Amino acid sequence: MVTISIRSKCGEKETLEGLLLEGLMEEKRRIIFALDKATIVIKRNEGKYGYTTSTFIEKFHKGEIEEDEETFEWWAEAKLANELKEKLKAITDIEICQ
Repeated sequence: MVTISIRSKCGEKETLEGLLLEGLMEEKRRIIFALDKATIVIKRNEGKYGYTTSTFIEKFHKGEIEEDEETFEWWAEAKLANELKEKLKAITDIEICQ
């Protein structure tokens, strides 16, 4: 668990809490939007190549799948999707304490 304290020279507690919550919600919306876009690319490639992304990544790292623009994009989108999922979990787990 991580605890972060925030201080402000101006503004009321409720106002600052609202700003923090709004910022977190906006970031969550952005992450979900980007994750949806990455998922479209991932699903398209899974259908085209007949591999799950985890199988693709394994074969890609072993050099069993040739790197070209499309396979590199698939790898990059899979990596991005994993990073976005981690960020989404972190944001979802944030609680503003009193």
